[in-house]
Amino acid sequence: MIRITKYFKIHILTVILAIICLFSGYIKYFLIVYSAMLLHETAHLVAALWIGLRVSHITLYPFGVNLKLKNKMVYSVVDDVILYISGPLINIILSLISLLVYTKYPREEIYLFYINNIALFAVNMLPAMPLDGGMILKKILTSKFGYDNTKIIMGILSMLCALLFAVAGIFVLYKTRVNFSVLLFAALLLGNVFTQQEKYDEKLVRELMFHNKKKGDRIRHLTVKEPIDYKKLVKKLDTKDYGIVYVLNSKGKIINILTETEIINNLTESNVTV
Repeated sequence: MIRITKYFKIHILTVILAIICLFSGYIKYFLIVYSAMLLHETAHLVAALWIGLRVSHITLYPFGVNLKLKNKMVYSVVDDVILYISGPLINIILSLISLLVYTKYPREEIYLFYINNIALFAVNMLPAMPLDGGMILKKILTSKFGYDNTKIIMGILSMLCALLFAVAGIFVLYKTRVNFSVLLFAALLLGNVFTQQEKYDEKLVRELMFHNKKKGDRIRHLTVKEPIDYKKLVKKLDTKDYGIVYVLNSKGKIINILTETEIINNLTESNVTV
């Protein structure tokens, strides 16, 4: 991993891919594709800062651009929607602008930029996890039907999207004999259905963060030994009382004291991805 700035990194394979594109004459397409993806993630970054989240960095991978947040747990469904809609929204705006520009200046580069932005918008708005559209739908459904019911619904929708892309991918591969990109995307969606595991119980974490009936004068004191399993530790916290956790070393000596906020921040570190 190559660090360009504190908030910007490039994977070494992306550099190699850029070099290959440069010498094979495809550097123009490389720059157009990555500019669309980078603008998508930059929109996510601006939205995250606007709703008060902490940003870690943006990384350019050979398969896409990734924004990593230090914490994406927010209370408002509106803030959740703002976070995930920002990327597709900037893509549709850029596609409309580039289409208008193309009508006056019909250049191939402008048309390709238009196509890439339309494609990013369309794909990311699919109601499948972990795409932006799937995340938005998940947050809305969770507020209406609860976390457990939403998990089942999103699993079914993600599976259907993956199967539809699998059929389309087989057709495209049959027609082109070489283009397996759609089939690969279907495999990624399908793999996510079977491999995605929640890092934490979202219902419990939200209750701990936003419960409005906690008593200011009631504190539960807990102890835990290193290494800390935050997923297990958070289950010991109570939604009605504030928790203070004392971290012990192998000799039983206190080496750190954690608040609920610190525990939740360590637990909820996660990614927002193209």
